Amino acid sequence: MTFAMGRLAAMVLAIGLLLAACGGSAPHIVPGIASVTGTRDVVNGEARLTTTISVRFDRPLEFAPRRVPLESLFELEWTDSATATPKQVRQQIARATEDEDGRGVTLHISTLVPDGAELRVRRSAFVEGDEGTLAATVAGDVSPLAALLASRAFAITREEVVARDFIPAVTDADRDSAAMRAALEEHLARRQAEPATAARALSRYDAMPAATVPSPKARAALAALTGTFAESAIDYLLTESNCTRRPVAAILFQEPPEAPGLFARVTFAADGRRVVSLNPIIEGEPIERLMSILAHEAIHCDREAGILEEISATAFDAFLYLNMLAVFPELADDGTPLSRDLNVDVVAMINSGRRFPESAGVLPSFAIDQALPGSDSDAGSFAALVADAYGGLPAESPAEPLAQAYVTVLAAQGGIEEGPAFDPNYLDQLLGRAASPLAILGAIEALMLVPLAPG
Repeated sequence: MTFAMGRLAAMVLAIGLLLAACGGSAPHIVPGIASVTGTRDVVNGEARLTTTISVRFDRPLEFAPRRVPLESLFELEWTDSATATPKQVRQQIARATEDEDGRGVTLHISTLVPDGAELRVRRSAFVEGDEGTLAATVAGDVSPLAALLASRAFAITREEVVARDFIPAVTDADRDSAAMRAALEEHLARRQAEPATAARALSRYDAMPAATVPSPKARAALAALTGTFAESAIDYLLTESNCTRRPVAAILFQEPPEAPGLFARVTFAADGRRVVSLNPIIEGEPIERLMSILAHEAIHCDREAGILEEISATAFDAFLYLNMLAVFPELADDGTPLSRDLNVDVVAMINSGRRFPESAGVLPSFAIDQALPGSDSDAGSFAALVADAYGGLPAESPAEPLAQAYVTVLAAQGGIEEGPAFDPNYLDQLLGRAASPLAILGAIEALMLVPLAPG
């Protein structure tokens, strides 16, 4: 036997002894984690407060013998910022299953797991007696802020937000064209409107017929819609581009005919033109609130209005106000009847959202029973709150072109296909996608809302 053959024989003998000592198989190896992906569970279009996590490894898995369930070998941890002092949350796994291809494990979690959470896997899962853990960061589809917004109802805690006993006085400036033009300029500057947008808004203000819109305050509020999703309301009111084929007869501060308790109402002159009556009690309001009223009333063009139309019109005006609150937080605290109603609508919108509960919405959010926690309203969503207010109307009404024009702009902003404006399911998804997280957070901060504990 040559020297080389002798070495080969020795190696074969050593391998055989090793295999015999190990029961005839190679030792288990601790694999590496290739990826960890978290996905919020959505069932029939409803976002749930649960998560499915896919853990992929860099090689086929061979588990060591164990006496505990597979899920007990995994653990999640992240920082919860919902409390005054942020704390670490450790979350156990509800259920774990091995993937069919043998290279992964699917974890089912009974809560929302935010992007950036840490997943830990015991090394003893693969090598019996091995100490320590493998760790990896979860790439999730829900940010920590979104997880908080989606899983908590937000409550009003300050009386100023819902006070309604102050009727703002009408000042000389409210009825002065130059002063209102200056107010419009200041409004546009605080919104950081593009120069072209600001120039267009001011041009519209200057060209607006005083015979049709006698109040400089109303003209400024209407012109301020320039650059928002509701900009098309301006031409829809002041030109023939509407269902009546004629400009409005007037937009003015006067008691709404046959409805003195309303903030505004659309009626029709003898020649068929619309008249938009704005209640005199809101003439002293800032133009940011009047914008919402005008954006809402402009939608009503035909003589038929149903509950679904009112839900959509109110949703659009509340969505506009929500965005104004983020820029003009002082709007929250005036204690007027109009500020109270708009504030309440925004809170209900934040606490709603079937598909995107962390955003704006109109349908009930999973696990949130009351759109206005702590109030005497049992409405479970923004849509239910509005439906209660318009209970005497029929459910449906013909489509309104201006509402659809709003949808066109918001759908482009949200990156979704255009759908029917008066479909609550579509409207819920539209607002959820179009809402800026910064605007949602800004409105919450302006109203100083407080997140309630889950359950």
